[in-house]
Amino acid sequence: MRTVAAAALVCLTLAGAARAAEDQPATSPTTTTAAPVEQPFLYMVDPHGPGARQVLAGYALAFSSTAGAIRPIPGNFDSEGVVHTLSLEVGVVDRLRVYAQTMIAESIGSASDVNAVALQLGARLLVTPPSWQRFRLMIAGAFLREFGAALGAFGELTASYDVGRVRIAASLHGERVFAPNRDPIDLYAVAGVSVRAARILRVGVEYVAQDLEELDGDDAAEGGARHYVGPDVALSLRHDRLLLTAGAAVQAAANPGLLARAAVTYVY
Repeated sequence: MRTVAAAALVCLTLAGAARAAEDQPATSPTTTTAAPVEQPFLYMVDPHGPGARQVLAGYALAFSSTAGAIRPIPGNFDSEGVVHTLSLEVGVVDRLRVYAQTMIAESIGSASDVNAVALQLGARLLVTPPSWQRFRLMIAGAFLREFGAALGAFGELTASYDVGRVRIAASLHGERVFAPNRDPIDLYAVAGVSVRAARILRVGVEYVAQDLEELDGDDAAEGGARHYVGPDVALSLRHDRLLLTAGAAVQAAANPGLLARAAVTYVY
């Protein structure tokens, strides 16, 4: 559980440092404006999401995936395939967002066009004041249906902190799937760094530690813990309304797997 503790420590450290920074009085009175929506990461949701009455519509495509779990890295890479993701997110008030997500798994070379469908229905709550620009802390919860039709629920904590052009973020995710021969809880952590190289361009790297409950390797229902790392690139176009994100992750193992992802989001 060292990775879980490390991710939690990152979130708490960012919170402590950021409270002092955000509570500093402004040198001159300014009008607070909502932070633009941003999607610099692929494996965690950035807390800079939609404000009240804003709507996000998105599509994502993941390569070399299989119809396994719907966490960032599916259970194995035995067969090549793709996962299509359609999502809709609505800002109810400045701090509360609700969303729905549909994932369609498709095996390459299969006679069937669609192999399985997964769903998520949930909400995300911004814990920190919306006026805070540097530090943001968000909690999320959702009900889910996996590709194999198993039902479950999850909770998630995500923190981000901006230092000039650099954004540091971390996320901790706990999930329970109500199905036989599954772990009592599924855990994963994500950490990422994103640098604003230009006004419309961000580049960065993400690290994913998944199935942390299986670190000891005993009775591993899903093949043991896995670690992935890879680069991200994100573009904000059309006055920050059209968001494009792409990247790849490589497994840190003797026989590495590869996952490539691309996503497009439009802010209404």
